[in-house]
Amino acid sequence: MTRILGIELRRSNAPTLAALLLAAGVAGLALGGNLGLNGWHTFAYVHSSSLFLLLPLALAGGAVMGRREKRSRTDELMASTARPRTQRLLPGLLALGVAAAVAHLAVFAGGAVWILMTGSYASAVTVLWPLTGVLVLAGGAWLGLAAGRAWSSPLVPPLVAVLGLLLQLGFSELRPPGEPTYLANLSMLAQPPLYGWETITGRALLGYTVYGAGLIGAGFLLAAGRTWLPRVAAVVLLGVAGTIAAVVPGTMADTHYRVDAAAQKLVCADGAPQVCVTAIHAYLLDDAAPRVRAALTLLAKLPGAPTRAVEWRADQVYQPGDADDWSSTGPARPEPGTVNFDLGLDDNKIAPALTEYVVLGAGTLWNGCRGGQDLVAAHAAGAWLMGREELTGVDDALSFYPELKQQVGETVRNLRKLPEKEQIRRVTALRDASLDCRKDLLPILTGASS
Repeated sequence: MTRILGIELRRSNAPTLAALLLAAGVAGLALGGNLGLNGWHTFAYVHSSSLFLLLPLALAGGAVMGRREKRSRTDELMASTARPRTQRLLPGLLALGVAAAVAHLAVFAGGAVWILMTGSYASAVTVLWPLTGVLVLAGGAWLGLAAGRAWSSPLVPPLVAVLGLLLQLGFSELRPPGEPTYLANLSMLAQPPLYGWETITGRALLGYTVYGAGLIGAGFLLAAGRTWLPRVAAVVLLGVAGTIAAVVPGTMADTHYRVDAAAQKLVCADGAPQVCVTAIHAYLLDDAAPRVRAALTLLAKLPGAPTRAVEWRADQVYQPGDADDWSSTGPARPEPGTVNFDLGLDDNKIAPALTEYVVLGAGTLWNGCRGGQDLVAAHAAGAWLMGREELTGVDDALSFYPELKQQVGETVRNLRKLPEKEQIRRVTALRDASLDCRKDLLPILTGASS
């Protein structure tokens, strides 16, 4: 068996399939701009979502091998041998499985090495995710082989690939707008996690595992079976596995992902004032610390100013529609003497205006309150602290309202006409009111509210 498997690995289309899967996996990361990805959980998701395109390739590769005997006109000769059909098929099936495993795990291993070299956070549990992907790819290849043995037409490989792609699109897209469905779990293009510290749940991994095992079992029965009984059993097995894989992971974000507490552990920069980021973003600490400390220096103009800054963390998985503002999924109020901030990551880079974002609302942008802030007041307070009439580089909803941006400058100019102590008192009052989740903050700066 080992010798025959070695021959299959050398002379069949298994090496070609492995090369195609490997190239497609790397290309998927490159086209998505994720070759330099540093977030462990985000990389694991991006790698897993490549199955959306890799599964059709595996189906086609299996179909090519399945056509081999009829294409070479040796099917009758092979059927006349004394060896059982299962024994004859097994080396080819195993070769396809090895090709799928090597290609899929090689891409993950390459990305994992890069992440570990940067000193970023990594979790061993997440390795289970690509292992379930191997089952899905191997099952797809085996199912494709069964199709190739049943129909010898050269159109079979491209047809099964297109069918695999269309089925996944149908599972994920045929639903009411904004409403998740169980069928979407059968598409390999899952809804992505919102934050870098969100990792896949055990029930989602179980869904992938059952799905892959169902594809493997059905492919084997269809390829090896000669009578209607194993073929019916294959259909039943595929139906049961598909149902379990669709239902077990659920339809909500918090059934697919969970908060990884270790990824949220704070890593702090040397020196004072203290600046800390989550472990998942530790590689950005050296870049973030000077900018955040500059913001803390500006906030020190106010009495009772914070002496410590920590990256904001959510204490639950974000559910679309749960709140009007993403910042409300965390603690309701920062710890005393601490200001929360967000890195504003875009393409794995810190927002250029990080200092400006920290001083928004006198350091209360990520205050955990529902419904967002009074943006005019928040911008005016931040601009006052920075000695400007507006905050440049801040990209939020205020940028869509030129008249409100103009109001920010007017508010700051009027505020600066007051005695310095009164200016400080009003901005401090705005900060405290924002931390208490008050919404109407502008009257505090203009003097319309005591």
